[in-house]
Amino acid sequence: MNTAIIKPLGKITAILADLGLEVTYAYDDLVFVQECAFLLQFTEKPAALKLFINTECHPEEANTVASTIVIEFDKGGFTAEPAGKFTLTENDDQTVSLTFV
Repeated sequence: MNTAIIKPLGKITAILADLGLEVTYAYDDLVFVQECAFLLQFTEKPAALKLFINTECHPEEANTVASTIVIEFDKGGFTAEPAGKFTLTENDDQTVSLTFV
């Protein structure tokens, strides 16, 4: 039985590129956008994503961009549900810790 979640990264990257945003890094179910300003997380449904904003982003600008992402993803057949904020912390061993807040 194959239970792999379909992750349409190419389509997501294309929508973001149309908005002038780029995928900085993608790993497993996470897609870091625009130098880690935003984070998209895949869910069990291929067309549904969670949208997180980095706590270091300027709130007004981040909310404006996040609203645009939600609208454009909807037009592209996806749901980008605002899901909160996140922080990235560099560890002593050159790795990073991701915390959802």
